[in-house]
Amino acid sequence: MNHTAATKLNIKDYIAKYDVLICQTRPSRIKAKQWAALEAATVLAPLGAIFITNTPIGDVQGLIAFFIPKDNDAVLRKLLNNLGYSHKFYKLDFNAAQGQPAADIKSINPYFWKGQPFVPIHFFSIDEAEFEAQSIANREFAVYRPDKTVKYIKGYRGDGSETGRRALPLEDARLMANLASPVDINKLLDPFAGGGGIICAAKRVNPSLHLISADIDSTIEPGLKMYATEHHTRDARFLRLDSQVDAIVTEVPFGMAQVEMISQALDNLLQYLTGRLVLMCHQDQFSKLGKALTGLFPIYHNQVNRKGTPIVISYWTKDHSLFESTKEYISALRGFI
Repeated sequence: MNHTAATKLNIKDYIAKYDVLICQTRPSRIKAKQWAALEAATVLAPLGAIFITNTPIGDVQGLIAFFIPKDNDAVLRKLLNNLGYSHKFYKLDFNAAQGQPAADIKSINPYFWKGQPFVPIHFFSIDEAEFEAQSIANREFAVYRPDKTVKYIKGYRGDGSETGRRALPLEDARLMANLASPVDINKLLDPFAGGGGIICAAKRVNPSLHLISADIDSTIEPGLKMYATEHHTRDARFLRLDSQVDAIVTEVPFGMAQVEMISQALDNLLQYLTGRLVLMCHQDQFSKLGKALTGLFPIYHNQVNRKGTPIVISYWTKDHSLFESTKEYISALRGFI
């Protein structure tokens, strides 16, 4: 993950080789801009994107910027369409004010960055109708009735209890799946799969990904089988797999009484993990669960406030080289407000 700060000395060299892409964070995640920046950097890494630590138009809340090598528009749109925490995207046009009298520049373009005048041009927006269609409120799901017949439904949200199965908001499901870099891996496991949001988000990015879901609740088995390659109705503490997995991505039950069970489940599952772990838990659970993740290197963690519930998303790896290669980027990210 590359990053840089633009200066008056290097800005012309950068804009000669790169487009400047501005990503706007969704209003629902406006306070989680660091996560939005990490997600976008992970997704845009195949293009050689460079995170800009001193964002143009920095006085506007929720903006993130990248240098993107020129002539990649088609691929760029495809990658941006998978993001969860960002939803509108702009490019900076540094040619709009060229050749204009100085007195006229402000009437054309009120923005300057490191001495260079520019106009923000809309580049792409995620289709909100399509986004809503993929949310748990509209996505098809299935549950067993008491008589074990299958009922197909929309709007599955679990039982609403702190320990029960819940439906993950699409913003978070996409973010967490993207951090596992689904285009680069073969197998992903969600051991507390609930409404299947993470499995669905990962499958959308990479339809050929081998997706393993597990959940102790047999009621939701038919719904998870709709989306996963392989499903286990099983307590995660006792789950057995036939092979290793590249990533584990999951939202655990939030109840404090569940911490010991979750710790035991993680201890069991880490024997199968070769790469990344992305974990969502309640803020009060985080320090205790972190102690269960022996043998993993912590890349990043931060809070996200989800409708008044303080949660923590944490990002870990078994790959020491990935941990070392992201250190500088994460340090820059923590200073990015």
